[in-house]
Amino acid sequence: MFMTMKSISDFFAAVKEDKSLQRKTKMAIDIDTIIEIAGEYNYKFTRTELQSFLEKMPNKDLASEVNPGIGNRLHLTPR
Repeated sequence: MFMTMKSISDFFAAVKEDKSLQRKTKMAIDIDTIIEIAGEYNYKFTRTELQSFLEKMPNKDLASEVNPGIGNRLHLTPR
């Protein structure tokens, strides 16, 4: 489980650094699309693992991670 959480954390760190990846995740319509995008970059985790990770994040951090470059949209929540 620790390695999975590291993979998720590493993926979101990569999103912050890569403008192309930011555009892809920004356009993602759901959590499954985020997982598919992560897989394209060799980050492997399941829907349940990602949901667990996101549920532990403060809303402000969650908004900036899920929608990088848009700012803190506090109304976003994982499903």
